[in-house]
Amino acid sequence: MDYKKKVKQQLEDLKSDPEKKLVKVRMPHERYKNIRPLRTFRNKLIIQVSRKLVPSHLKNWLLRRAGLKIGHDVCLPNDILFDPCFPELITIEEGALIGAPNRLYAHEFRESELVLGSINVGRRVLVGAFSYLGPGAAIAEKSILNFGSELVDKSVPSGQLWGGKPVSRWKEFGKEELEKYFREPDGNYKEYYREARKKIKAFQKDESIRFLKIPYNGKRLNAGDDWWRARNVLRIWINGAVVEFCRFLGPSWLKNMLYRMVGMKIGKNVKIGKGCVPDHIYPDTITLQDDVELGERCEIAGHEYTITQTVFGRVLIKKGAKLKEHVLVRTGTTVEEGAVVEPNSGISKEIPAHERWGGMPARFIEKIGEKKETEEAQ
Repeated sequence: MDYKKKVKQQLEDLKSDPEKKLVKVRMPHERYKNIRPLRTFRNKLIIQVSRKLVPSHLKNWLLRRAGLKIGHDVCLPNDILFDPCFPELITIEEGALIGAPNRLYAHEFRESELVLGSINVGRRVLVGAFSYLGPGAAIAEKSILNFGSELVDKSVPSGQLWGGKPVSRWKEFGKEELEKYFREPDGNYKEYYREARKKIKAFQKDESIRFLKIPYNGKRLNAGDDWWRARNVLRIWINGAVVEFCRFLGPSWLKNMLYRMVGMKIGKNVKIGKGCVPDHIYPDTITLQDDVELGERCEIAGHEYTITQTVFGRVLIKKGAKLKEHVLVRTGTTVEEGAVVEPNSGISKEIPAHERWGGMPARFIEKIGEKKETEEAQ
């Protein structure tokens, strides 16, 4: 059987019918990898290069060369993985902001079937970090997909917040919320940039300011496209080079020393696992006190961008706290002494002392001291 022709025919049917979300082609697993070998290899090279490019017109142009349909002012941070096999099925409309590290894959192989589906991200949509969009995913304009979500073969209607694994509707936005999250800039950007610079300078100088939110009113369609205004661009590049190099290092004195060089405050006996990513823009807002342990692939944010808001914050992880593998620490978070966060979790605000939390978003599991007392009693 000529599987290449079959897949090509199904792709044409999918593109020609806007109502059709998914098509399926039955084939052996070893055959589907050879459907488009040269094109897939080329696209992989483009996508891997784009992973390490900052959000920019250049990055969007490069991804268009691979076949993605990307609108004006789309913001794509580092480490987003796009489908190299069928990128032409992915559409991201103007002004959308996709968090990272996210994956957008228009194909999956399920039980001897190749499943193909379009992925559509609407105008000025916000997709949170640590999320996956699979075949048949669609998000209409003025909607938000929460961080740590999986959206496959489902559509998010306009004006709603969805999240979770499996994904579900969390709420429908009212008029005030739509204005808050999706307000269009009014064109008075000169005054906005002047005031934003003053606030950012004050945040940099005054460590007592734990959290800074700036409603966006700039030239671009989302706040993330103005990332380069957060501080001196050369400083951001130096921070990024150190952070990216340290991703390859396991826990070591060298790694801690390099992080201290870019401003991170690191105490004694701190262990930072391989693949961890402190904030590229503001690593100097992160404090790790004595005996803190970070598992592999943890990410600590010193900034966040939404469609209509710029957020900077300080992260404090106190003595003896332990974050296991693949934990997302949102900006402005404080983890108290002796707290433990389970793998694949997302934390924000405050994690109380000597408590165990887990999940995406993280929830309370148990008091660590109480567990020990129970085990001793038994």
